[in-house]
Amino acid sequence: METAWQEGGEEGCRRHLEIKRDEWKGVSLNVAVIGNSGVGKSCFINAIRGLTADDKGGAPVDVTETTKEIVSYQHPGNPSCLFWDLPGVGTDHFPRESYLSKIDVDRYVFFLLITADRFTENDTWLGKEIHKRNKKYFFVRTKIGLDIFSNKRSHPRTHNEKAVIEKIRKSTEDQLTENGFADVQVFLIDNHEPNKFQFEKLKQQLITDFKDLQRTALIFSLHSTSKEMIKLKVDELRSRIWRSALLSVAAAAIPVPGISVIIDLHIIVQESLLYFKQLGLDSESLKRTAKLYSVDYEKIQSIVSKELGIRDVDSVTDETMKSIVINIISSSKPFMADTAVEESVKTILQLIGHLIAPPMSFGETDLALKLILEKFQEVALAVINSAADSAHVDDETDDEEATSHN
Repeated sequence: METAWQEGGEEGCRRHLEIKRDEWKGVSLNVAVIGNSGVGKSCFINAIRGLTADDKGGAPVDVTETTKEIVSYQHPGNPSCLFWDLPGVGTDHFPRESYLSKIDVDRYVFFLLITADRFTENDTWLGKEIHKRNKKYFFVRTKIGLDIFSNKRSHPRTHNEKAVIEKIRKSTEDQLTENGFADVQVFLIDNHEPNKFQFEKLKQQLITDFKDLQRTALIFSLHSTSKEMIKLKVDELRSRIWRSALLSVAAAAIPVPGISVIIDLHIIVQESLLYFKQLGLDSESLKRTAKLYSVDYEKIQSIVSKELGIRDVDSVTDETMKSIVINIISSSKPFMADTAVEESVKTILQLIGHLIAPPMSFGETDLALKLILEKFQEVALAVINSAADSAHVDDETDDEEATSHN
């Protein structure tokens, strides 16, 4: 910051803060998804991006082999996050001898080795080659839902879902242990039911294994489809608040109607729009949540409308967000009582604050953004809880009907 001030003054500080705040957008994430034909690679790439094969940008899914060449798919929330659909090892076009060079193995920061049954000798060979290069990788076992369904049809009276899953897990882990992968994590998932089994756990572990800006980029790319993901996003969004608040020090503050203090509404509105979308409160995200949990969109949409006092979630503009922002901060007693500056930025304010604007505007913007993020988190959790509760009731109804039919 001192260098930025010396080289560019107020505008230099502003540019520096904006660059650092949004630095994650320029971070490339290349994730390799590898497996033999028919294991569900394309379907997985769609599921982790919140898409289907029918959506724009969706990976083609067919009953015949679709992965005959290397193809990358952008995440709709972040064009720099790419999932690569790679053929399995040992095909005519991708023999083991030239496989690593053909897929350009050093391009990828993470590998997901996928199977729908047993991991083959070629799968475990590849795992060892990736390990030699100190690359991160997981084993993923797909189509768990299909296995459960088949067992239920074969054993209608004695079927036990938990027992089936545990048997698959033990068999898979035993196989990997025999091949020298006792310490490598394996996840049991179903691409058509990403809110069940270990799909969410897989996403969270991916985030854990990334570091610094790559971790931030992945968190902001993935959708808010669980309470755990919402928490991860809130923690990441909270960590960037001080930069946005400091930007307000370098901006012209304006009065807020009904409030006796001044803040930079433009900065707060733009940050709030980011929070709104990241926490899954916009119409596109709500429709995705409704589809994922098989619940009524209007029901969860009404939660957002009621809690934030807006009529139409389908078209939230800057002006709409400005009204939301003013309502939240004007009804907050802590906002009026506390404008404390965090220790982590006091030094910076002492360095340049008196040269730009009254430091008090930092504290007010900092607190306002925290209040807004806290409110949006509360609403996002209410949406997920409502969707999960509705889905649970539907599952119980289906089970009762199936039992009655049997």
